[in-house]
Amino acid sequence: MNRMTYIAVALFALAIGLTPMVAAAQASTPVSSVPASSSSTADTASPDVDETTTKATAGSKGPLAAWAKTLRDDGIVLRSGIIDQYAHNTTGGIYQGHTNVGQFNIGADFDLDKLIGIHGGSFHFTVYRDYGESLNKFVTGTFTKQQYIYKNEFYRWHLGLFAYEQKLMDDKLDIVAGRLGTTTYYGHLVTNCQFESADTCGEPRMLVSEAGFSLLPSATWGLNVKYKPTAHTYIESGVFEVNPTTSASNGLDFSIANSTGITVPVEWAWAQADPKTTRYPFELKIGGFVSTAPLTDPYFNTAGRSKALYGGSARTINSSRDGVYIMGDRVIWRPNDASARSFNVFGGIVQQLEQAEIMRQQVYAGFVWTSPFTARPKDTFNFSVSEFELTPRERAFLRDSRIKKGGHGSNAAHQTALELTYGVHIARGLELMPSVQYIVHPDNSSITNTKILPKNLFTFGLSLRWDIGSMLGFERGPAGD
Repeated sequence: MNRMTYIAVALFALAIGLTPMVAAAQASTPVSSVPASSSSTADTASPDVDETTTKATAGSKGPLAAWAKTLRDDGIVLRSGIIDQYAHNTTGGIYQGHTNVGQFNIGADFDLDKLIGIHGGSFHFTVYRDYGESLNKFVTGTFTKQQYIYKNEFYRWHLGLFAYEQKLMDDKLDIVAGRLGTTTYYGHLVTNCQFESADTCGEPRMLVSEAGFSLLPSATWGLNVKYKPTAHTYIESGVFEVNPTTSASNGLDFSIANSTGITVPVEWAWAQADPKTTRYPFELKIGGFVSTAPLTDPYFNTAGRSKALYGGSARTINSSRDGVYIMGDRVIWRPNDASARSFNVFGGIVQQLEQAEIMRQQVYAGFVWTSPFTARPKDTFNFSVSEFELTPRERAFLRDSRIKKGGHGSNAAHQTALELTYGVHIARGLELMPSVQYIVHPDNSSITNTKILPKNLFTFGLSLRWDIGSMLGFERGPAGD
């Protein structure tokens, strides 16, 4: 399968969703435009949805459910979660081996209307603790991450989310300001986090690494504004600080002295996401971004020569970083309106508009099959495929790095990452997900100091997602990023 084949697959997945949407929009009753899918009917919350608010869960159960209801009635919601991911590369890549990574978070949401009478106001905070070493950074060497939860190589407590939210105009306008992660708001599909790799979770890999976005726990100053002109559409944009020093800090330094620029994303979305009111839930998102932070050239040093062969510092590029994306998902099968069983397809394209990057395009598609067996109504069976295109300068840099070490050969212009997972619902708030991943023509952008030209790699993994708050009887909350 070549590059155009994957583009066609992704566009076909979107086309499936778009064909009957207008009729569905006219037939359904108004529902919230907060993204959801039939797969979100399970008790385990999708970890990519790190919204600054959480929604009440009717009929909440658990040993602390009564206390949780009392707190919620008083305007306080507590939440906590753990994600742990093991991965083992058995063949290919730069090295073979295994690592384990994870993240713990705990936080709270305060309804300021109930607490002190500020109508539409709320305050949110989350503290994070990352641990472990990433497989792609120390073993496989790939640009793609085999464990999506790996966010920060500095093992310490971080104050991530720390923000004030104000809703206006009957909740049509939502303004959030404070210490934020850009990735909380842009490029999400709820289907995309039924996987262990970071190809699509919580956003497409290229958005996380090449758009100037900040991601929790490394929050930066930000302002995000979302407006809902209709019940099923929204447009949002924001301004977010770019500050490379935040990942090493504990999050308590609010200075902008080390800021290198700003990122301005924008996204338009159309979604009908409630399976109770829409037979085939869907979401469609179109967005773009511009970042003013300076870039480092993948190939040239400050003297205009190959930095891999001649050393020196990378040349700084002061032009803006920009790109566009389109993505969507749609349930294409449910046996009846009351059933949680469903088959959801998704797809998308991310395109960089400049060349000073590692990758310049990602095309992806896949499916999430909820309740593949009637005896396991909350399990999911999932598949994804992503095709990445390396920039010419990155390929040249990797080639020269290999030559410098006594090796030879050039990385392929395109690489394909495939993943198959099965999400086992163990109990309320607890899910175990084995995975297998295969990458054709992998790059080695994370381990460049080698003479090895990596061969196709195979990785298996195991992910544990534990929504502690939900298990204890609190509302379902974000279990990660």
